[in-house]
Parts: sequence; structure tokens; C-alpha cells
Amino acid sequence: MPDPPKAARLPLSFDPAGLQSDLAVLGAGEWIAHFNTQFFTGDWSGAALRSVAGSNNPMYGDASHTDFADTDLLQQCQHLRAVVEAFACPLRSVRLLRLTAGSVIREHRDYDLGYELGEVRIHVPVITNPGVQFYLENRRIIMQEGECWYLDLNLSHRVQNLGSTDRVHLVIDCQINDWLRALIANGTPSEGSESDYEPFRRLVLNDTALQGQLAGLTDRAAFITRTVDLGRQYGFQFEPSDVDGAIQAARRAWMERWIV
Repeated sequence: MPDPPKAARLPLSFDPAGLQSDLAVLGAGEWIAHFNTQFFTGDWSGAALRSVAGSNNPMYGDASHTDFADTDLLQQCQHLRAVVEAFACPLRSVRLLRLTAGSVIREHRDYDLGYELGEVRIHVPVITNPGVQFYLENRRIIMQEGECWYLDLNLSHRVQNLGSTDRVHLVIDCQINDWLRALIANGTPSEGSESDYEPFRRLVLNDTALQGQLAGLTDRAAFITRTVDLGRQYGFQFEPSDVDGAIQAARRAWMERWIV
């Protein structure tokens, strides 16, 4: 079987209205903030539907755990439960992840996930908006409500919610079996699209005058701010997180090349 794509829309879809109606079951106390505040700015939180020992903590768990169980909350959410039951493969963590308007998840990789490692993460958007920008290796992947997506999150990725409403995804961690391999193989691969930052970066690389306006900016925040301002002067609309993600990706590429 050929290698899986980096991203693919799977041949499953679900009724967004039904999924959204289940969100009404959740009270404020069901949402638990992500513990790693270095990963994000704003509000990134989760609600557990399946977790270690059925606990209400959606953020806890590692590869050593095998005692995953459905939570009481999942039993109250018939549409979300139907999505979970559609997966004919062993399931580990299942949760709702919410990124509020204006929040950003910084560039990172989930090193414990991977097709070749036997565990992958599936995303089903429940609520989204056109201002949500999800980038996988600097390529924007657009996922619509009710769709089902396989993503290789062992690769670098980031999210920014530039819209005015929350982004909520149902996130399912699955163990690979023949059924899931076939599902991914029958999906529609997506190469994504580049952000406005990439053509601006290429412009800078070929324009010594532009390079001069950025040279000498050793403070990271100042460099990012100046880059965004310059980009907008030239008609490119990108965000500080796009520049920050590119800096992290370049640093990671250097380390992977030179550090053994």
C-alpha cells in the first residue's frame, strides 16, 4: 500500500446541525483549559468524550495508557456518539477541542502520532468559520463543518482563529487497522495552499532593498512586527503567527540537518 498523504478528506460526513445541537449539552464546567500555555495564546480548551479511565480530563494521557473508556458526557450526545461509533477501529482519546475567536495555537508537532507509529488523529469540524486558518507544513488545509479529515500531525502544524466565532472540532485518536487503512486510502488528498507570507518571503529573498529594511533586527518580536508591516505595504495579508511559524520551521530544519 502506498504511503498515506499528509492530509486527506475521508469518505465520511456527518450532519453539522446534529453535532452542534449536542454542544448545548455541555456546561461551562465541561471545558478544561489546555495545560501547555506555551503552545497557544487566547483560549484553547477541551471536553472529554473518551479518556483514560473515563475521566473528565481531555488533556491527559500518553502512549502507555490502554484503559480508555467513554465518559458520561458522550452518552448524553447522541450525534457525537454516532460519529464515534462509525469508526470500526480501536479508539483511544476522543474529545471536543475549542479554539475561541482571536486565539492561536503555535507551530508544533505531535511526535507520538503517526501512521507508521500505529496511531493517527482524525478531525471532524463541528463549528468553524472562514477566518480559521489551519496550516500543515505551511500549507493551509480548509476543513468544513461535518467533514472528516485525516491529518499527519507528526508534521509541523498551527492554527489561528481570525474569525468572530469559536472553532470546535471533534478529535478522535485511532489505532491503525485494516479498516482505517482502507478509509485513508480512499480519501481525497489535499495539498493545501500557501499563505500570503510565502510569496512575500520569496520577494524579500530577491530584493536587497527589502532585505536591508529587515537586517539588524535581532529582537524576534520586532522582526516579526516589521515583517508584517512591510508585507502589508506590498499588499500581502499575513499574520504574526505566519512569520513566527516560518521562523520555527527554519530553526527545526537547521537542527534536523546538523544535530545528530
